[in-house]
Amino acid sequence: MSDSPSSTRRQFVAGAALTGTATLASGGQIAAEPTSLTSLSLESAAQRASVVLHDPRIQIDPAVRARLEASGARFIELTNDPVRQWRGELAGVLADPGTRLFGVSNWPDFLMVRGLAAESRRHVRHESLDPATGVFTWLIA
Repeated sequence: MSDSPSSTRRQFVAGAALTGTATLASGGQIAAEPTSLTSLSLESAAQRASVVLHDPRIQIDPAVRARLEASGARFIELTNDPVRQWRGELAGVLADPGTRLFGVSNWPDFLMVRGLAAESRRHVRHESLDPATGVFTWLIA
């Protein structure tokens, strides 16, 4: 047995949320035009998404949103309780193993969705953090 203190997943996520709140307060925006290899891979990852989960506090460029919607992506705003959202009225879409999830969120929301997706044997295919804004983008399939 280890004498090190243990923490629950909720405590970890709550702590991460407190540290990430300051970076999100400045607001982030996803660019319409790719400017680097990272944003190019982000753009290609997003094109394969069937659902885009996003934090409503983070603005997504209208041109990017239009391209994703044109390719058939469904936008869903994350709520304060992603677990309830995942297992509630959207369970049929979000928990379906065939749904590809693209996310624009903060780190704690990503951790929660990643764990929920793992229950249906889906795993992270892409993840990227913009250190300037604290915006985290990811693809789970």
